[in-house]
Parts: sequence; C-alpha cells; structure tokens
Amino acid sequence: MTVKLKFIVRIGLILLISVVLGACGGGSGNSGGSTPPLLGAGGSNSIGIDYTPESRCSDNNWTTNFPVACNPQLSFTCPTGDPLSLCPTSCQSCYNADLANLQSSLKTSTITSYQPNYYILTAADQLHIKVLQGLYNDAIPSLAASSSANNCTYAGAPIALCGSKYADAILDGACGTTTPWNPTDFCTGGPYIEPLSDPTRPSGQFIKDGTIIAIQLGNEALGTTVNDQTVTAQMISSAAQTLRKALNKRGFSSVPIVVSLVLGQEQDFCTEGAPPAGVDYIASHPYCNYVASVPPSWPNDGAQCWSQVQALFTTVSQQYCGASKTFIGETGYNTGCPNNPSVPPTTIADEQTFISALMTSVCSSPSASGFPTFLFAYSDVCPSTGCAAGCSDAGMPIEGNGYFGIFHTENYQTEGTAVPKFTQLPSLTCP
Repeated sequence: MTVKLKFIVRIGLILLISVVLGACGGGSGNSGGSTPPLLGAGGSNSIGIDYTPESRCSDNNWTTNFPVACNPQLSFTCPTGDPLSLCPTSCQSCYNADLANLQSSLKTSTITSYQPNYYILTAADQLHIKVLQGLYNDAIPSLAASSSANNCTYAGAPIALCGSKYADAILDGACGTTTPWNPTDFCTGGPYIEPLSDPTRPSGQFIKDGTIIAIQLGNEALGTTVNDQTVTAQMISSAAQTLRKALNKRGFSSVPIVVSLVLGQEQDFCTEGAPPAGVDYIASHPYCNYVASVPPSWPNDGAQCWSQVQALFTTVSQQYCGASKTFIGETGYNTGCPNNPSVPPTTIADEQTFISALMTSVCSSPSASGFPTFLFAYSDVCPSTGCAAGCSDAGMPIEGNGYFGIFHTENYQTEGTAVPKFTQLPSLTCP
C-alpha cells in the first residue's frame, strides 16, 4: 500500500463551497473532553512536508505498482548486495541521508510519516525533526475491537491482539502476541511491530523524547473498507479512545490523536464544530480543481489554486470541525507526467507559485490549531513513463501518487539521488 492514493477523485469542490456557505456555523471544542495542546512542533506559522519514502528508499524501482519503503527487522543480517529491503544498515543510511537533505535543502522542521517505520524515526530523532506519525488504516478496526478478540491485523498481517492489547503492541512493540518486544531481537512468531516508544531500552523512545508530536489514525480511512468492515466515524472514535487510554497510561497524555479527512467529509464526521470523542485534531486534505483527480487537469494556475485551497479549508474544514481543531495536513500542486504533451508546460512554474503563495499566507497568519501547514510532498511518486495520477493518456497505469514533489528520484526510480524540480528550492521556514 502506498503512503497516499493521491489519485482519488475528489468531491465536486465548487458545489461543496456553495453548500457550505449556506450552512450554519459551528462551535468549538472536543466533545470527548479537553484537547491536548500540541507540543514541540515547528510552530503554528511554519510549513511541514509530507514525506514519501516509497519513492526514495525502496529497491522496488517500479517492479510493482505501489513500491514499499524499506523497513527490515533490525536484527536482519545483510545479504549479498546489501539491498534496502533486507539490510538494516543500508536502509538506515538511506533515510539518514534523505532526511538530512530534506532538512538542509528545505529548512523544514516537521514531517508526516504515514506508516510506522523505525528507521525513519531514528533518522528524524538524530536530526531533531518532529514527526506527525501515521498508523496503517487497519489500526482503526483493530483498536476499536474488543480486547478479548483475536482476529485483528497489522499492515494486513493477522495478529491475535485487539483493542487495548493492540494499542500496547503499537506503542511498546510486539512479535506475534508477545509485547513489549525489543526490536533488535529477531521475530519469527508473527507480525513484527516496532515500538513507537521502546520501553525495553534507552534508545527508540520516540514519543517520550518528543520526536513524535502526534499520532494519526490511518490516512483518509473514513468510508473505506478495511478487513470487510466499513470505517465509520463511530469506529474511529472508539479506536481513538482506546489509543488515548494507552497513551495516558504511559504518561503521554499531551500527545494528540489526529484523523485525516478527504475534503467534504468534515460535515459527516464532526458534530457542532468539533471532532468526535477521542479525536483531538483534524488533518484536512484540501486540493484545488482538479490536480488530484484521475486523470488530473489544471484549470487553475498556482496562485489561483492556493486561493481555492484557502477558501475550501475555511468554508468546509474549519466550518464543520472548528478552526482550533483543524489544520491542513496535505495540499499541493501536481506537475503531471514529465515531458508529456497532454500536460501544460507551465506546471512546474505553477507549483513554485503555489508554494510561494502558501508560504506568504502561512507565514503571515498563525494556524489556530498550533500545527504547521503540511505540503504534499517531498518527492514525486510515479515512474518516468507516467501514471494515471499524472496525465490523461489512455492506458496509463494505476500506480503511484502523482508528481506533487519538490524533488524526484533520479530517472524517477525509487532509489537514488534526489533531483530538485526547481532551479531554486524554496525554504519552508518562515522569516
């Protein structure tokens, strides 16, 4: 599964605006109780970036439609050739170099990591980069299940830990049904789950040391089908409350729980201007027409695109879920398939304009939530030959996430040098 299926067809945005402008205003506050304040992020008027490791640290190189970022067990012995997927030292070196480049070139202090990855967290920890840490979508039904159940899954693999036991596994690590688990020990007894805050040794305590600033329950999971179950608002609320109890038990009561929504889901998910019980913040994903559709099109230039994103965020996301509870967790501009005649020749310049307009707005007006505004994405996630998320040519493969990146990997592979798309890279730090 990729970090984000960027090519999901979005709701009709113009119609959505007209509906919202006629809606009643909502209040604020979480019906589930007090909301933990955000601690240690880059700041409410800063820009984070959504990290796309499957196009940077994977030895897949588009042999499948959706490459997977390297994340071998820490105890593995490197085989001949030191491949990223099987060699811990190679995998760690890749993330160390990549996040160092992200930090030095873009000057950002916060990233979204959509799925648990001990190597990404280790690199971020060493570089003092803060992380909005995502979980797999199947964490939601697994956390919402009874603790006496034994039919849950982690990243699609069956695991006989559900409910509060599943929360223990996520936070403390697990091998099969054994938790906590030292991630340096070889696991053969079931799913290997690396801890988000290792209780077995001084290193790897990523929540305790402040590297992880919030936990996101899945990615755009509402309304999707996971393990033959439809993910509902009630299921997400139940999962969040289970996770909250586990966090509080470990002294992590200040770590917020975030849910990301496709634009337009806010009206159904939130009530009276606030997220449901257990959910502290909403990561809104507003995109302008129609850069994230399949196929994409570009009726707006970069400046117009950002203006529409702002309007949608204000009149939809903040309107229904509350300004103090909502932040932009994703937005960006798709430059389209490279060297393709169906793609306008101005898209790279438009992406630069979009980022510049975003910077101007964010740096002049702090976010009410305390979270940074997140730009999608660090790197393009589609091959050089194109994909359905990048251009309208017939027969384009359904793979990857489009061309929203500031970088692309050399030759658009999934391993190699990060090549800037712009002559002058933007700094994502406000002056």
